[in-house]
Amino acid sequence: MRRLLPLVTSVLVGLLVLAGCGTGPDRTGAAAVVGTTVIPISEIQDNLRTAVPDLRVAVDQQAAQQGVAPGAPIPPQLLAQESRRLVTVRVLHELIAEQSRRDGIVVAPQRVDAALARAGGAEAAAQGSGFDPATIRGLVADQLAAGDIGRRVFDGLQVTIDYATAPDRASAEALARQVAADPSRAPQLFGQGQGAGANGLTLRPGQDQGAGLRSSASSLLFGLPAGTVTITPGGSSQARQNQDPAQGPWSVIHVRERTLDAPPAPGVTPASAVDDDTMFGFGLRQLQPLALELGVTVSPRYGAWDPTQLDVVDDPGAVGVVTPVRSPAP
Repeated sequence: MRRLLPLVTSVLVGLLVLAGCGTGPDRTGAAAVVGTTVIPISEIQDNLRTAVPDLRVAVDQQAAQQGVAPGAPIPPQLLAQESRRLVTVRVLHELIAEQSRRDGIVVAPQRVDAALARAGGAEAAAQGSGFDPATIRGLVADQLAAGDIGRRVFDGLQVTIDYATAPDRASAEALARQVAADPSRAPQLFGQGQGAGANGLTLRPGQDQGAGLRSSASSLLFGLPAGTVTITPGGSSQARQNQDPAQGPWSVIHVRERTLDAPPAPGVTPASAVDDDTMFGFGLRQLQPLALELGVTVSPRYGAWDPTQLDVVDDPGAVGVVTPVRSPAP
């Protein structure tokens, strides 16, 4: 469980600003809204209070490494980061629950018990996680359900994409607008892109694209709907934290086709040979179409929802955008 839980807690619709008026659910006091489900700020604050003792330990351990006496205040930026993590976990819970309902997936309590037993029990799994044992049990159930969601489509999923990198957000947005307006020009437009790119690239989640199967299977390429063009920040999550979101690199992805009934192919790893961690990451990606369909909004006090990373981010300028194209590409 020590190996599994960081995946649950770190993951990871165009940008929508939370409003308090209009039709739909009452957004007053909402940390986030998923479809018609409101996640109240009070719940996130309660969860943050649960996490504070573990944050306190982490801050004191870091201070000790620097030769500083313990007891320094927890930095506001750390509390804000933890709050974003908590909102992300709750949003993903709602998405997993709804997708499980649609797919008829039910996680038996015995499976959760077995997973927790391998971690030494719920108390041991919760230690240092920022969650209490009851919440850990729910997170483990979510993780198992996400894996089941992924297994249903892993073997048959195949996407055909056009891909390019852009030096900055403005360039990525300009290319995406052109593709959205006339997807038949995508081969020409992506051929003019700067940096790495490809036209008509066909991919399967069981193919290692060069960074290991776990990284490949969890790529956002496998969660984007067909007939869309997407811009998303490039580089690692660590690199994105240290760069101006307006600057690059940015990725532009046009999904020409997405099928769920592709036949078996040589060199493609089947779902039966995929480890649980990898399948969990892939299963999360299968929530992207649902998140776009339902709509996810986050209170500006926490940041903004990024539909390409399935995450709450601090800077709205770093949020990716998924845009339907005018008509399917030929």
